[in-house]
Amino acid sequence: MLSSRRARFAYVLSLLTALLLVLGLAIVVLRQAVMAGPAEAWMMAGILAVVVGLPLAMVLLPVISWLQHRRRAWSIIPHAGGNVSGVGQ
Repeated sequence: MLSSRRARFAYVLSLLTALLLVLGLAIVVLRQAVMAGPAEAWMMAGILAVVVGLPLAMVLLPVISWLQHRRRAWSIIPHAGGNVSGVGQ
């Protein structure tokens, strides 16, 4: 894991730039496949789903997990020694 804040920011910035470049290339390739015909377009769409979708999932799924963890950390569970109001009524 990257230790400094600047290194993490540079990593995220370069990762987003790379994803945008891959997405732009995917759009160009898919447009050319559509012009070649419907069968080629469907085959290219399947390939692009893996080539673009997998790196995007590798970025988005940890972010979603982190957001869910942050939301759960501030839920109604009290700190040690506290009572949950309304239980047992």
